[in-house]
Parts: sequence; C-alpha cells; structure tokens
Amino acid sequence: MPTTKIKNLEYRLALPLLAPRPGKNPLLSADGHPIRYPNAFLRLIRRHHVLGSATLISDGSQESLLLTRSLRPAHIPDADTFFRVASITKVAVSVVAMRLIEEGYLDLNREVITCLPSSSGLDCLKGITLRHLLSHTSGLTDPPNLENDLNQGKALPEVLSSIRMGTVGRFRYSNLGYGLIGCLLESILRKPVDTVFDEWLFRPLGMHASLGGRTLPAGHIMPISRVFVYHEGRDVILTPLGSRPLKAPDPLRHFGHTAGSMYVDIRSLASLFRMLLLDGNGFLRESSVSEMRRIHAVYGNVSPTLSYGLGLLRIHDPRLSNHDLLGHQGFAYGCVDGAFWEEGTKRMLIFLNGGCSEARTGRLGNANFDMLRWAFRKELPSWS
Repeated sequence: MPTTKIKNLEYRLALPLLAPRPGKNPLLSADGHPIRYPNAFLRLIRRHHVLGSATLISDGSQESLLLTRSLRPAHIPDADTFFRVASITKVAVSVVAMRLIEEGYLDLNREVITCLPSSSGLDCLKGITLRHLLSHTSGLTDPPNLENDLNQGKALPEVLSSIRMGTVGRFRYSNLGYGLIGCLLESILRKPVDTVFDEWLFRPLGMHASLGGRTLPAGHIMPISRVFVYHEGRDVILTPLGSRPLKAPDPLRHFGHTAGSMYVDIRSLASLFRMLLLDGNGFLRESSVSEMRRIHAVYGNVSPTLSYGLGLLRIHDPRLSNHDLLGHQGFAYGCVDGAFWEEGTKRMLIFLNGGCSEARTGRLGNANFDMLRWAFRKELPSWS
C-alpha cells in the first residue's frame, strides 16, 4: 500500500500501465431507485481499477444497489456476496463494546490490564483504558510482523515486548489496539470472540456476517486481488487467521480478529449503519451512539479533514458534503472499502470491492473520496 506522498505519486503513475482493468462495461445490475448519473459512477469504477464491487446508495427512504464485475480476474458478485470489509470491522467492534458497557460487563474508563488474565509482560498496558483502544489513543503501535505473529499464534506478552510504545492519549491508528479488544471480550465473557459477535451483534441485528469467515461457503465470498502489483492466481478468500477455528477462548492469543476480519453482505452492513444513523434505533442507547460519534482524537496535519470517535471515522470536508460524514474505510489485501452516512440526514453510501487502487491522499483512500463526492455532491442531491 502506498503510504507516503512520493510512493502515492509513483503508484498513480504506474497504475494505468500495469494494473488490470474491470473492462469497458463492468456494470452487472442496478436495482432500486434509478441512478441519475451512472456514467459518472462507472468512470470511477474504471479510473480506480475496481475488480468486482457492490455499492449501496440511499437517501433514507429509497436505495439503489449497483453491482460491477471484472473478467480478469473473474470477480462477479451478487446481492448476497460476502465481502471481507477490513477496518470497517472496527465499527462493529465498537457497537459490541458499547452494548456490553450498557449491560455492565465493560467500562470505558477501566484499565484493560485489570480485565485480562494475570500474566507477566502486560505492564505496558497500565493506564490504558477501553476508551483509549476504541479511539486509537492507547499508544500501542503495530509491530512490523503483526500478521505473522497472529498466524504463528504468538502470545500477547511476546508481541507487546517487540513494540515501541507511543504516548497514551495521543492519536495513533493501531490495529493491535483493536485486536486487544477481542482479548477483553473473551476474558470477560469466557467465550470465543466469534461467538461473542454472533450473540451480541449479528443475530440480534439480523446480519448475515461472520468474524473470520471460516463458517461461510467459499463460493459466496468475494475474492480480493491487489491491483498493483497484480499477480494472477493470488486472490485472497480466507486469510490464515480467518481459517483457524476459534474452539475456545484464549485471551492472550486471539488479538487479531477484531482489528479487521468481518465478512458481511452489503445489505447486512447497511442494517448496522442504519441503526447508528438512527441514534441506535432501540438496539443501542442514544447516549452510546453519541459517545461513538463524538470526536475523541484528530489525525492532525497528515489528514486535517479526518478525526476519530469510538470506532467511527469522521470526515469534515466541504468538497464532499455540507455535513460531516461518519463511518469507516477498510484497506486490506488490495480492497479499498468505504461505508459512510451523512450527519444530519439519512443519506448513506457503502462501497465494497474485491480489489481497487490503493492510492490515497493523507489517510483517506482516493477511491473512497471520489465515491463519496459522487454520492453526496452529485447523485443523491438529484433524487430530491
């Protein structure tokens, strides 16, 4: 993934020459409310080399579902396809945490070390609360080999010993921090983290979803391909971590799934986001949703339009909307997903794919920026 201005420039220059394309006519279907500007949408699909996608756009009363395909690689979704949504998982994690807070299992301001099994090597967690983890202000940094550590089943104390701690209270995006929330859930509820999500989120909200994806039929999962550098036959369907059964809770080793391993179909994801934009809609207390939405940290000069709540990314950018946008984006293995709603309205956009240009400006993916601008500045205003 390009991470600096120079690498992004090099990436964008090479992309048109070396990346696979979705084809001249990638649109499979468009169901629901008629799309007023389909050609503008399809130009974005081609510009960002989107390899199979599902896009849901809604004004609160009507919605449209757009499906696009690619032929090489062959990514052909339908309305029930499951997508691995990467860091959009963090929204679901925050919802589960807030539900457990409401039921008295968790406390936003309690030190997390007091909730974990006694173990040497956890001293660096002193002073870190659940609020810090949910807002990326824990000071925890991601080790360079986090994925390998997870696949090898390393214990949390060993992983923590290899990182350089940042300042508690200062924003630093941390997948390890969100993974640690899974450890808390298992330690407190004494159940595997995927079971916790089934019981506290997926089934109660009627979502077709899985944490890790191992229970899903592989033929219904969208493969993910990195568009640049593209390697034929290296699609990711299930990650090694997601393929491993979670037979029993193991709070000192299950620190990966809650960082970004949710698989979900697009309408189920829309149900989750619709609940949040409707102030909890009886599933969460309005005060819990307000706490999630509230700004807890800012990205600063690297991305001055972005701030962070509890599991929610906030975008304040007049180029995209007159209102702030709330939601999350997800980068992993080549996908660039986005799911956002417009604060103060009921408008929503969800864009999921099986591969896409990973170029970004600051920390916001260029594909997500362009899709949000199309949805909230062009398409949705035309519906009214």
